[in-house]
Amino acid sequence: MKSPIPSLLQGIVLSNLLALSASAQNESSTCDEDCQSFLEMGLSFERSSYAHPGLDAFYTIPEEFHPSMKPGTLLRVEEHTDLTNYTVPGGLTMSRIMYTSESLNGTIVPVSAFILWPYTPFNYNEKTSPQHNSTSSSSPPKFPLVAWAHGTSGVFPPCAPSNYRSLQYNFMTTYPLALDGFAVVATDYAGLGVTTLPNGTQSHAWLASPAGANDVAYAIDAARKAFPAYLDADGPFVAMGHSQGGGVAWGVAERQMVHPQKGYRGAIAISPATRVVDEIERAREVVGAAAHAEDPAVAVPVWASTALGLQVKVIAAVTAVFPEYNDTGMSEGAYARWHDALKPAGGCLVTDTLAFTLLEGEQVRANWTGNELVGEWQERVSSGRKEFRGPLLVIVGEEDALPLDMLEEDVERTCKVRGNEGQALEMMSYAGMEHFPVIQASRTKWMGWIKERVSAPSNSNSVRRGQDGVCGEKSVVQGFNIEYTAHGITPNWLVSWASAIEAWKYAL
Repeated sequence: MKSPIPSLLQGIVLSNLLALSASAQNESSTCDEDCQSFLEMGLSFERSSYAHPGLDAFYTIPEEFHPSMKPGTLLRVEEHTDLTNYTVPGGLTMSRIMYTSESLNGTIVPVSAFILWPYTPFNYNEKTSPQHNSTSSSSPPKFPLVAWAHGTSGVFPPCAPSNYRSLQYNFMTTYPLALDGFAVVATDYAGLGVTTLPNGTQSHAWLASPAGANDVAYAIDAARKAFPAYLDADGPFVAMGHSQGGGVAWGVAERQMVHPQKGYRGAIAISPATRVVDEIERAREVVGAAAHAEDPAVAVPVWASTALGLQVKVIAAVTAVFPEYNDTGMSEGAYARWHDALKPAGGCLVTDTLAFTLLEGEQVRANWTGNELVGEWQERVSSGRKEFRGPLLVIVGEEDALPLDMLEEDVERTCKVRGNEGQALEMMSYAGMEHFPVIQASRTKWMGWIKERVSAPSNSNSVRRGQDGVCGEKSVVQGFNIEYTAHGITPNWLVSWASAIEAWKYAL
């Protein structure tokens, strides 16, 4: 029997249902009293989670920034970030940088990132000269890199992971990677943290994997420029991400075919978001079938409810890429709540979840996914089904927030793309695991995978196997005692725990 501890997604659903009983029956086009109450509750919690009071001066764009700059230009370096208000483990240190990246339409944009530094580096064997890995005072240590791509934190500037005490993923990914000796460079993504538009915001292209891949790649370049004594210009690195960031990490593997980077050793995509519009359409079918089933006990899978709950954000994401779309798919009420309440407040994932207490049918207009721009958006922003440079490791939970068979199809169709036949692509599914628990369940795999690849000389057989491997290899990890494990621990599993009613607090 499964643990009764609810998953993040189940907690969000329950929180929404509790809110619905009070406010969702109102069809007001504005954020009513109940909506405002939930908005204030979410914002209060988010602001208490900031490492700084709002966005500090670091995120202000330097005067020398100009849109004609080359991507990867270093704009600002905070060599030693004050860790007083962070939950960073003892022994680790942190830096913040600002650099230029390239948006989906080719515009040069400023982006922020943080770098976690280990106490001592993982001793990789890329360099034969001993001073490259020395930890003596006479020679600075050289660190292997992991470029981290985070999952959804929100879509407005205050939602930058570098601005949160726990850096969003804390002991799930970034902390253990650094504790095991890797320098972790983690982009905030364009539009999160740094503000550029006249109204003080910068549009974040949520789920636009190629744009996120640019942010990751140029963060690597900028970090190497900022700290040449500790990061070799051709030192080994692996890209890794989860959820939204899983799609971005996959996008990094695709980007390497066009813009190869020195030291690239592969990418890891955990629970990657790929073709979200297709997933929403599939979710509608599943929910519709359950509603008309003769057996009233037919359950709607969590992934379907989750997909339908993303619709307003997806519509806003389409508008971020195609402004002329102007959030056409939102209902009148959802449009008002997004533009008159959530956006001005700069609400992140927690507040977004609480503010949208409208019924699913009231959030979007009928057949909005059939719009031509929506279809074009999905083709432009999605990762998968394109040429890529291996090795690529895809990890997913069998009870993840995306249907397993859709991801399997993405893998299969990717391997059928001409040129991908020899690229190494492995997909591993973990029995019983959900969207966040799969990160911990698979840690032995991804940590060992990274260490193996950064340790191998650049001309070794293990590195060459990335471009001369098996595309589409699949396996299932059954796990030990999975019927007793806590399947549904929230993301901040080691920092905080909450009941189902308060699970919304720990969505970030």
